[in-house]
Amino acid sequence: MSLWRPRLRKRLDRLRRYRHIVGVLMKYGLEEVAEALRSKLFVRLGERAAPLRVKKVATDKSRPHRVRLALEELGPTFIKFGQLLSTRPDLVPAEYVHELEQLQDQVKPDTSAHIIAEIERQFDGKIGDLFAWFDPMPLAAGSIAQVHRATTLEGDSVVVKVRRPGIVEIIHAECEILEELVGVLRVTLFERETIDARRMVKEFVQAVSEETNLAQERRNQLRFLKSFETDPAIHVPRVYEKYCNNAILTMEYIDGVKPSGPEVLLEHGLDPKIVARRGADFVLRQVFELGFFHTDPHPGNFFLLPDNILAPIDFGQVGRLSPQDGRVLNEIILAIVENEASRLARVLEREDMVDERTDVNKVTADMDQLIDTYRNLPLRNIPFGTIVTRTFDLFRTNFVRPPAQFTLMLKTLATIESFARSLDPDFNIMEAMKPYARSANLRDFEPKKLLRHMRRAMADAGDLAARLPDDANAILSKFRQGKFQIRVHHEHLENLTHTVDRSSNRISFSLIIAALLVASSMLVAQEGTVLGLFSLQSMGVAGYVMAAIIGIWLLISISRSGRL
Repeated sequence: MSLWRPRLRKRLDRLRRYRHIVGVLMKYGLEEVAEALRSKLFVRLGERAAPLRVKKVATDKSRPHRVRLALEELGPTFIKFGQLLSTRPDLVPAEYVHELEQLQDQVKPDTSAHIIAEIERQFDGKIGDLFAWFDPMPLAAGSIAQVHRATTLEGDSVVVKVRRPGIVEIIHAECEILEELVGVLRVTLFERETIDARRMVKEFVQAVSEETNLAQERRNQLRFLKSFETDPAIHVPRVYEKYCNNAILTMEYIDGVKPSGPEVLLEHGLDPKIVARRGADFVLRQVFELGFFHTDPHPGNFFLLPDNILAPIDFGQVGRLSPQDGRVLNEIILAIVENEASRLARVLEREDMVDERTDVNKVTADMDQLIDTYRNLPLRNIPFGTIVTRTFDLFRTNFVRPPAQFTLMLKTLATIESFARSLDPDFNIMEAMKPYARSANLRDFEPKKLLRHMRRAMADAGDLAARLPDDANAILSKFRQGKFQIRVHHEHLENLTHTVDRSSNRISFSLIIAALLVASSMLVAQEGTVLGLFSLQSMGVAGYVMAAIIGIWLLISISRSGRL
């Protein structure tokens, strides 16, 4: 009994959440998605469980705008999912990206009593014994955590980032709902798009799980701290590990200026052009040298200290580039800068970023047309952000699939360019990027690196040569024994198998109904009994009844599936 009640409560909560989602989708005119979910609720709980009529709003707005409004009303988890979609312009059309980028993760702060109670529970002590002073009023509040000022017992001024109590359970439950909705999203909202909804939801669940673990953010920050400890232009806040765990992150308090515009910087004696260049160098070094980068370098995630020192904050979202991704990036940047569309197309094909639907010749022609638009412009006048946007459109329409981290990196570069140009209109990231790309290419030809690559290649070749006789012998042995098998996997073939099984089942039931009707018609016309117990006419009538019951059941099943 004790196990049954929580399960029932969880199921009822899940169904209430479904009902709320259906209502919000209907409210903003997303009927095709709402109808698919409403049918699901109807099947589970009956007609009353699914809302039928909801007053519509924003009917004069575009569909992407209405999607954004719906996600905002559905709450933090769905807002974060929309924010993830906005980082994938290679999959999501530009009009959706523009709207989803405006999603704001603004929520009402949790009460100071709840936050203090959570800190005391996490550290098993009273707040007065943990900090010399703790400000109950938050500096900022997000859907996952909120930030408070405090003073350590040693007298250091810090900020304490506290995960909201119960937020992990809430996000986990809503992620399960999103995973259940993948099929509905794929065949309704994104039916005519190239987006892989299942992959997107999987990426989101992984990303939001990392974001709720503040220990991961602490590790990211420590890595940035070590990487930039010798750079006088960058100040990464110190981490107070004594006051950190999975739910709490304590770091140095930065008393700086927000880079909200060149006028503000000039008022505080700062140079906007120097800050713009340092912000760009901060990100470019991460991308081209470290392979580990801050994915959201917008002005709200920076403070400025005297002498134009940049202090980045919020390391919850980071991206990673493998050495191979870095080499591909270098080639793509140099191909664009040096106006070589065919070279770019070869890179995409070589790195297996195209599929059977991609016309490589068309990709080359489209890229050549894009590059030709800016061919005769000075490098400083080439709008990198515009090129990135149009490149993503080209990728999406030609079914080019770059790795998710690679796409995130290009989006990050476009964001830092926007940040830098807001401070210095003459700044151009292409000029700043070119030496990094060339330097990275030259590093691949350094003697030590070449020697290491040659040693690895020789070791791999030796290992292959050593295993080749045994592998060949195993293959020949299977041939002789008749056990050699070639397995072919066709993507989405399981969907076809499921459809064929369902169709064959319906055909079988239809044949049974037909057979019952024919047999019953023959029996009704006869006289006599079977074993002296049942009359033939009664058995015929019973056959009609059975045929009617099976037929009605079959019609209901087909109707509920939505495929008449």
